[in-house]
Amino acid sequence: MTTFDKEGLESFHKAGSMVSKLRGEVPSLVKPGKPALEICEAVEARIRALGGKPAFPVGIGINDVAAHYTSPPGDKLTIPASSIVKVDFGIHLNGYVTDTAVSVCLEPAYEPLVHAADEALTNAIHAFRPGVKLSEVGRIIQSTIARYGYRPIRNLTGHSIDRYSVHAGKSVPNVGEFNGTRIIEGEVYAIEPFVTFADAKGSVRDDSHAYIYRFVKTKGVREEAPKKVLSLIKERFATLPFAARWLQDKFPPDVILSSLDTLVQNRCVGAYRVLVEESGKPVAQAEHTVLVERDGSRVLTGTLAS
Repeated sequence: MTTFDKEGLESFHKAGSMVSKLRGEVPSLVKPGKPALEICEAVEARIRALGGKPAFPVGIGINDVAAHYTSPPGDKLTIPASSIVKVDFGIHLNGYVTDTAVSVCLEPAYEPLVHAADEALTNAIHAFRPGVKLSEVGRIIQSTIARYGYRPIRNLTGHSIDRYSVHAGKSVPNVGEFNGTRIIEGEVYAIEPFVTFADAKGSVRDDSHAYIYRFVKTKGVREEAPKKVLSLIKERFATLPFAARWLQDKFPPDVILSSLDTLVQNRCVGAYRVLVEESGKPVAQAEHTVLVERDGSRVLTGTLAS
């Protein structure tokens, strides 16, 4: 049985309470014409004001962008009218991570996508208990979404969470699949259905851009500037994801970006490419973090949609 000590459980609960509070505030930040950078920085600042730390850079997924977009330094992207916007954020305390996402709909035609994602998440959480196969959770998510006439994104999943690890090894599929892995009491998971239209491909592909990074190793680079940037990355973020703009208090943007290019090439730093729906269709997302208890799961990051 995977277990966390008293400190860990308290940190999960405190971080989850902060996330829950922010979930209610985030939708008011998303307005047509609003710079994505302002939203990212506002949410991250609020996290710090509440006493937590961002577990990863705030993600802004507009329409067909499903995951891994965060504003780079000097970002000019703004929120378009008649769009659906996913805001993905997390908080950690002492490395104990809680992860969530909300979809803000600026186009009435996309509202049913959000309802489908919310209901799929609710049904998955009700079924999430020790001994249940993760494949069964995926089947429940897929069948719930199908009842709306939509389809899930089959190659995006939820994930187990460990200390200083947002993706800790186990995956929660959004489709029914052959997977004998069972849920264990004491584990922590982020469950996150992604929904798109029935005529979409129902899968994501890597875009050519990456704005979120993670530390991998210290050896492999000789240039002075990249070495200094890498040292700061390791000190500040350990194994958690980070954004280039989080380094701007120590280095100018051109040094940061050129150093990150070098560090990625030398595999000292990994990069998360932006993920977009293959056929360009809009995507909705719902997400909560749960703690698996003896008789079910406790939602750490808020309340279930009614």
